[in-house]
This record gives sequence, C-alpha cells and structure tokens, in this order.
Amino acid sequence: MMQRLKDALAAIKRKKYAAAAESIGGATGRFPDKLWFAKLEFSPKRADYYYDLAMRIEKMPGEPISNHFAKDAARRAGEPLGLLAALWLARYEGLDGQTQESRLAEIFRGTVPDEDLAILAVAEQGGDVKDGLFRLAENLRAMSEAKSNILLLLASMGITLIILHVYLGVMAFIVAPMLDRSFANLLPVDGYGPIARAFHLGTTFLREWGWLVLLGEVGLVWWVLRALRNYTGPYRAWLDKNVIIFDFFRRFQGAQFLAAMSAVTQRFGGDMNNLTNALEMMRANAYPYLAQHIRRIEATLEESPNAGGKMFDTGLFDRDTTYRIQDIAEYEDDLSKMLNTVSVTVLKTAPRELEQRASKFNRRSSVLLIVLITALAFMPAFMARELKKSMQVHGIKTHQKSINPSTLPSN
Repeated sequence: MMQRLKDALAAIKRKKYAAAAESIGGATGRFPDKLWFAKLEFSPKRADYYYDLAMRIEKMPGEPISNHFAKDAARRAGEPLGLLAALWLARYEGLDGQTQESRLAEIFRGTVPDEDLAILAVAEQGGDVKDGLFRLAENLRAMSEAKSNILLLLASMGITLIILHVYLGVMAFIVAPMLDRSFANLLPVDGYGPIARAFHLGTTFLREWGWLVLLGEVGLVWWVLRALRNYTGPYRAWLDKNVIIFDFFRRFQGAQFLAAMSAVTQRFGGDMNNLTNALEMMRANAYPYLAQHIRRIEATLEESPNAGGKMFDTGLFDRDTTYRIQDIAEYEDDLSKMLNTVSVTVLKTAPRELEQRASKFNRRSSVLLIVLITALAFMPAFMARELKKSMQVHGIKTHQKSINPSTLPSN
C-alpha cells in the first residue's frame, strides 16, 4: 500500500507539490502562499467534493481515505484539486516534510475555510466523518445560490464604482489641466466662481493626493477582509447590524453553525454534556469571531441550562432569526429536534432574506452612484456658464483698475 501511495505521488511530480505544500506552513500571508490560487479556485467547488468524498467513504467501506486523495492527485494533476489532494496525501502519510495527521479536519486545515473544519472536527469526534461531509455539502449548496446572486449584485455596483474612479481620474488629470491652461491668460483661479473653484480644488487634490486615497481604499478592503473573521472589538455588533458585508458574513456563518449543532445533537443527543462538548470542539476549531459567540453561548448555558432558544441570542443572528429561534424552542421541547427545525428553517429563509437585502442595497447604491456620475458629467456645462460670467465681471474690474484717475477731465 505504501508503495502504491509513493508511486501516485511520483506520477504527479511530488517535489513540485511538496514545495507548494511547504509554502502553506511557511507563508506569512496570502500572496506568498504558492497554493493560494488553487485554494481560491477550489473554494466555490468544495461542496461537490465533500459530497463525492462522502459517497466514496459510504460506498467503499474500509478503503483508506488516503487512496481517495492519491486518485484525485493523479487524475487531476496540475489542476487546483490535484494540487490540494497531493498536499492532503502528503499530510496523511507524513511525506515530504509534512507532519503526519490522521484527522480530516487537520489534513484540510489551511486549504478550506476554517468554518468547515469545526463541523468536520465534531463529526470525527463522534466517529462519522462521512456525516460531517454530507452535512457540509448540504449547507454549502443551500447557501451557494444566494451567495452567487449576492456576488453578482455587488459586482454590478463594483463596476459602477470603477467607472466613477475612471471618470474622476479623467476629470483630474485631463479635463482640469486643460481648463486651467485655457483660462490662464483670461481669468485667474481667484476669479473662478464657486462651482469652478470647487472643481479646481477637488481635481488638484486628486492629482496630488489621489494615490493616498487609492491606498486608503485598498487598506480599507484589506482590513474588512481581515475583520470579518478576526475583529471582535466593541464596534463589531454595530458593523454586523449596519454594514452589509458584515451582516452577510454573520448570516452565512450563523446558518452553518446551526446546521453543525443540529448534526451533533441528532447523532449524540441533546443532553447538556454532549452539547457542552460539541461547543468546546467547535470553539477550538473556530476563528475568533465565531469563537466569541460560542463562548457567550457556553456562558449562557452555564448560568441557565434551560435557556432554550435564548442561549443563541448572542448577536450571531439578526433580530428576526433570533425571535424565530426562540419561537421554535417554545414548541420543540427536545433540543435536538429544536436545533434541526431551526437549522432547516434558517437554511430556507436566510438565502431569501440575504438576496432581498442585497437587492435593496444594490438599488440604492446604484441610484446614488448614477446621480453622482451624472452630476459630474453636467458639471463642465455649469462651469462654462459660470466662467463666462466670471470673465465678464473680471474684465469690468480689470478695466476699472486700468483707468488712471489723474487723466480724468477736471471740472
């Protein structure tokens, strides 16, 4: 068996994949990671892979999971899945400098989103990783269509923002300098009207400090991407409620968390001991944002073991979902049934609510951006009219100053 595994690795250029695998452990950021693009390509397709892998495990009992990795690495060589499967195989066997791992959650760590690992870790602890893979695939598929639609809506707004940036760049670096040169000998900047003066100052600022504005925008995007999973400060609740991307993230993660808890209690029962152990395992594999909410749930359970649906009132869910959970808890006495009902309900309602809010946000943002671009487009026409009047006023003032009082006729 070992020879077969080694042959599979050799067939897909083991040294190349080992170097890529090593980068995951040694990289200090996303871009130094040689498998970054492979993970990016694999992420939206991982639901299908989880399902296929679960089916193989179910239909081929006793087959080592490493054989599945070896097969994927060999037949998908050079593709994102092939690269990642080679790394998973190396980790499972402890080859090419990789630390040997026996748990699927640890084998996948760093190559799939952390929220997936929590569900896998809990399923493995219960001895049925197949069930965890099936549940993951089901959850991801339920939310994937909504996620795709939301991304399309936000992408349209992003295109409008790009057009706005291009338009501002043309105004600042082409139109404004031409305007200043055209009126340099006819009208000084001090003689501009309010619209032309504001245009001149704004475009001058963009020419001199536009790079800083762009750098700030890039920094903001970087911070948001980091903050989604890691920021747990005092303003996180406000961000979750008022900033749409944080709200989307919260709703997606909340739905997946409920599905994971439902799977655990269905398999092992909903008594306090099993629930506490499941929460501890999920917290150990969760990123800071989710871990914070799990700690709050644990604290509520410790203070009030019969809290029911109120134990999930930690801010992980929006107000309507929180009330929905509490209502279901009132007529479902069994915790396992309650969590299953809540999970099924949230997976049905969350995608629809997310799409509705994304559509509403997209409409408002698009109208605002279109109005702004239209105003900028008509600004030159208003400036031309204003500059014409300014030139007339400036000409009169210049003429008056040019008159020498001593040459005027005396009475």
